Amino acid sequence: MIALDNRKAVIVSVSEQTNSEDRVVITLTPDNCVLALTAQQARVLSTQIIQAVQRVEVKTSLAQPRQAMRRNQIPPMRNMDNVLLVK
Repeated sequence: MIALDNRKAVIVSVSEQTNSEDRVVITLTPDNCVLALTAQQARVLSTQIIQAVQRVEVKTSLAQPRQAMRRNQIPPMRNMDNVLLVK
């Protein structure tokens, strides 16, 4: 079970069929909306989900280095008139 916001959840299970191929069953609660997918359909759906997640992660990671660079920049040097350098 995958818990979502507002007391909703996704339940993934396998429905064993006696006379046909088994199904991957995805149930969205509390509405009890059910998807009964063949293995191939479930594989295609999972691939599309993984690709979407990767796009989001790439977009997020591309935004992070810019922020990190801004945080790690050396601040501009202030007035250096009264600084004594020692070796």
